[in-house]
Amino acid sequence: MKKALFLSLAAVTLLLSSCAVNLSGVTANYNRMYNYYVNNYFNNGTHKLVIHNQQDFDAVFGAGAVMGHNGQPTKINFSRQFVIAVILPETNRQTTIETAMLKRVGDRLYFSYIIEEGHATSYTMRPFTAVVVDRNEPSDVVFQRVTRQDLESAGIQYNGPSPARPPL
Repeated sequence: MKKALFLSLAAVTLLLSSCAVNLSGVTANYNRMYNYYVNNYFNNGTHKLVIHNQQDFDAVFGAGAVMGHNGQPTKINFSRQFVIAVILPETNRQTTIETAMLKRVGDRLYFSYIIEEGHATSYTMRPFTAVVVDRNEPSDVVFQRVTRQDLESAGIQYNGPSPARPPL
């Protein structure tokens, strides 16, 4: 009886600890990916991707240059970089996905992101976020959705996305 209780308690503890958000580790460098869109023919659903080559990237994303300063899509050199992306299903709600942090813990990267949903719109959109990471970082990525409260509880100040795009 005691052995069964111990095994049950151990299983529950393992299950709960595997669901915990890991916000520790060393901050890894990344650049946010700008001026791309999710291709219309890409499978509608939630996707958490690590992309290592141009062919796989082109199957998911299209370039969407805009006029003005910094209107060109982010340049990606797949021989030196890879892409981490989170894509949500099509929605008619104003939705943003922001990278909260990218941390290296051992031989893994922990990609933490925040999803914020707003008001309904008269159109649909395909929310996504993507970052470009140097290949010297591990490519074994653990995706973890976090909230602002998770970050505050861990003593991490998150001010949201930078309103201005950094220079290329």
